[in-house]
Formats: sequence, C-alpha cells, structure tokens
Amino acid sequence: MNDVVSFLKIARERSAIDEATHGRLQALHQELAGTASTDAAGRVFIELAEPSNADDGTLPDASEAPRFIRGFHDILITIGIIIALGGLWALASAIAVIPAVVLLAEWFVRRQRLALPAFTLTVMLVLSVGVAMEGAIGNAGNLTGIAIFLAEVAALSLFYWRYRVPVALAALIWAGFSLAFFLILAAVGGGATPNSLFSNHPRLIGVIGLVVTLAMFAVALRFDAADRLRVTRRSDVAFWLHLVAAPLLLYSAFAVLLGPDGFWWADKPDASEAMAAIGIVTLMVLVGIIIDRRAFVTSGLISLGVALAVIMRETGIDISSITAFAFLAVGVIVLLLGSGWQQLRALFVGAMPDAIGARVPPVQP
Repeated sequence: MNDVVSFLKIARERSAIDEATHGRLQALHQELAGTASTDAAGRVFIELAEPSNADDGTLPDASEAPRFIRGFHDILITIGIIIALGGLWALASAIAVIPAVVLLAEWFVRRQRLALPAFTLTVMLVLSVGVAMEGAIGNAGNLTGIAIFLAEVAALSLFYWRYRVPVALAALIWAGFSLAFFLILAAVGGGATPNSLFSNHPRLIGVIGLVVTLAMFAVALRFDAADRLRVTRRSDVAFWLHLVAAPLLLYSAFAVLLGPDGFWWADKPDASEAMAAIGIVTLMVLVGIIIDRRAFVTSGLISLGVALAVIMRETGIDISSITAFAFLAVGVIVLLLGSGWQQLRALFVGAMPDAIGARVPPVQP
C-alpha cells in the first residue's frame, strides 16, 4: 500500500487534488488498510481512479450529489443532444432514437467521458425504450409494465456494461425492482390493471410497493456503506437510488396507512389525514438526516405544505392567505434543516448504536 501513499502525496503536490480531498483519501486508505486485505484496498483505489459519473477523471468531492458539469462545453453538447434526439424522435419514432443514443454515447461517453451528456443519454435511452415497448404492446395491464421493464433491464444492462455510467446502473436496479413489482401484481391480480387493483385493494398495492421499495432502499444503503466517505462512483449510484426510493417510500406509506385516501390531498383532505402525512414526512426527514441523504427531505415538501395548509384551515386559524403561509412555513423549515444539517446529524447519529453509526457517513465538523 506504500505506492498508494506515494500516489496521494504526488497528486497533492501537483494540485491534482485539494487538501480536503487528500485528507479524505488518506482516511479511506487507513480504514481499508485496517479492515481489508491489501488486494481489496488496491481494487478500491483502482476504482477511485476511474472517472466519477463519466467525468474528466479527477477524483470527486464529498458532496452528496454527483458532479455533472466540467464547463459550458458539457452544457452545449447536452443541448445539442437533446435537440437532435428530439428532432429524430419527432421525425421518425422512439425506436429510431435508441441506435442514435448508442452512437452518441460511443463518442461523448466512451471517448470524451462527459458527465452531463452521459446522464442525458441514459435518460433518453430509458424514455425511448419505454415508449417503444408501450407503443408495440399497447394497454395490456400488467403485461405492459412487465414488457416495458424487461426491455429496460436488457437495454440498461448492455448500456452500463459498455459505458459504466453510474446513473445507468441505478436505473438498471430501479428497472429490476419495477419489473418485480409488476410480476407480483400479475401473480396477485391476474389480468386486472394496476389502477383497478389500487381502486379495489389500495392497502395491498401499498404493501407490495412498500416492500419492493424498501428492498431497493436496502440496495442503496449497501452502496452507501461501501463508500462512507463518498469518494467513489458507488456514492453516485446510491444518490440516484435514494432519489427514486424516497418518493416511492413516501407514497407507498401513504397508501398503506390511508388506504383509498393514499393520495390524501386530492379530494377534501381532513386534519387527521394531514397529521398522518406530517408524521410520515417527519420520519422520512429523520431517516434522511441519519443516512445523510437530502432526497428524503425534498420528497415530502409538497405533502408537508398541503398538510400544514389543511391543519390551519381545519383549526379555523384566521389567515387571509393560508397557502402563502404554508409556503412560508415550509421554506423556513427547509432553511433550518439545511443550515443545521450537520448539527442535527451529530445529534441523531450520536444517539444511534455503534453498529449503525459505523455504517453511515461520518458527521462533518
């Protein structure tokens, strides 16, 4: 492992990494040296040398979100990709976009290693494959969902194998769990459509969705635990998984708790439903603070705002603009959470058992 120490020293001296990144990498090196074999630690550092989210090859910082942009060049290329593929979609079809995505990925992802175009091409691949399969099969209930996500799994498997884009791996995992969800629905409901199943058995659908989403959340936590300092591409994969899992967990919990009123704000919500929503959102915020993922805060902001407005209305508070006051309250809550995030993490993580504290990101001073 001495070669790793020398590499980090040279990288810092030549300004390839800053002082903060150098310290985090040294801490990771010491952690691996004390808990893993030399070969395993070496493999992790090889992965560190790979570009995070197909970027320019420099090591990522420890922020929660993966880096997207090296400069305006990335934005310009991305605009061109969106316009060109959008025009091709309009002139031809979604199927025609799929080979175009592959051709563009060969140049901009595999050769130039551009992060924002890599993300955009992954999204375009997911959309084009989904729309193409839906157009080919039509509205066939659960069969449509199974076919779409089976095709997504196949396409994203090949895309990730070729280009190693973290968001493609996250999308592949999401598509796999979505496929499992529709397979379970098909087994439970036979030929019934998802909408009819939800109308007749909302809590059952909520439980199925909650179990599947919790499994995806567990996978995201495994990626997080493998990179507590968030310096490898594993953290990027976990970021995207949490971004998808957070709202799915929220609305699955609503369906389980409130049944047919799962979309509780849609039709004259009452105070009890609003209080239940606040409780679920609060629990999500606590989870986000402990695992240091802000997606669990943002996913519940709309529900929190509606819940506050409903409670003020039901309690007869005389406010001329309840909606505006609810927006103000949510904004203040977000600002307080954002400014005191690390202090809150220190409070809650410090109260957790050591087995949990050792698996979540360390609290930053």
